[in-house]
Amino acid sequence: MTISPRDFTIGVEEEYQLVDARTGDLRSRARWVIAGDWTGEVKPEMQEHTIEVETRVCEGTECLADDLARVRFQASVAAGAEGLRILAAGTHPFGAASGHGFTRKEVYAAIREEYRELAETQSIFGMHVHVGVPEGVDRTRVTNAARFWLPHLLAVTASSPFYQGRDTGYCSFRTLLWRRWPRSGAPPRFDGAAELALLLRWLTETECLDGPGRLYWDLRPHHRYPTLEFRAADVTPRLEDAVAAAALARAVVAGVVEGVLREPGLPGTVAQALLGENSWRAARDGTDAVFVDLFAPEPRTVPARDAVLGVAQALRPLAAELGDGEALDALGALFERGCAARRMREAATDGDLRRLALWAADETVLGLGMDRRNEQRPEETTVP
Repeated sequence: MTISPRDFTIGVEEEYQLVDARTGDLRSRARWVIAGDWTGEVKPEMQEHTIEVETRVCEGTECLADDLARVRFQASVAAGAEGLRILAAGTHPFGAASGHGFTRKEVYAAIREEYRELAETQSIFGMHVHVGVPEGVDRTRVTNAARFWLPHLLAVTASSPFYQGRDTGYCSFRTLLWRRWPRSGAPPRFDGAAELALLLRWLTETECLDGPGRLYWDLRPHHRYPTLEFRAADVTPRLEDAVAAAALARAVVAGVVEGVLREPGLPGTVAQALLGENSWRAARDGTDAVFVDLFAPEPRTVPARDAVLGVAQALRPLAAELGDGEALDALGALFERGCAARRMREAATDGDLRRLALWAADETVLGLGMDRRNEQRPEETTVP
């Protein structure tokens, strides 16, 4: 059966740090950056050290790569006018988590009142991938299977090893910080859309939340768009890594819909617990993680490299039909150089985290036309 790219549209949202162009310090200047953006595509987030962009709805990762390059370029130009740079990484290497300005919107004031210290110390930056689901397919049931590949997505995007001036020992410490929030992590299994609706009714009528947007799961059927929203990923510096991760998410959804991928045969409670183990392992070790193989007949482990590239190979025919074969193939090169967290540690061997912040800012705009480099030359990343 031939599948149509129009049935599996794709779009990405990215959150960028605003950092001083000379020192790499985190700066709460979003309102000024947004005011200077003539495109209207650079948007606020809760904290003023963050700006957000989103691509258009695309029918393939070639379109997605072009659009993501465009919005990164626009955000970089707007930030540059304020003496700032954009930095795509899950946490800032040394900036304090609290004491930053808040965006003046009623919704963010309500979040501060509801979540208190969690909101005050919210200094993390993610990438969300939206994948369209064909009309008539129960997105909740697709979620049941697709969630088992969330650790794979996190492993390839992990980009937050440093936090408040220390190496945390994790590749995605952003994940650990985000887990503090209620209704985060992998979603539970639902028998279908009606059961999810029942949960939402109970949560809203008991005032646990004010709407479905407060379900902060790593994967959720979106409440406004006919998509599944993957929320597990760190925003990652290299654009090609972001595109490869998005291609993986899209291929997983198509694989579930087409019956190539299914839920593991383990009992539901066991599978859910082991999914949590794999997510934690991905957060700790990124592309060097070793996963529990939920699809093996007996308990065993599998390196993240084999798990990710194995599912990519299984999904390659579907990805090719969607026009994403080349983007999915880029996962091989990603594993060769490692996730961003590994490369960030390599760039910070001298312990200079200011230099690291500027290195990561350079990575964020490589190949976008901000300069003519496709690879960084180390001598050009020093602090003036």
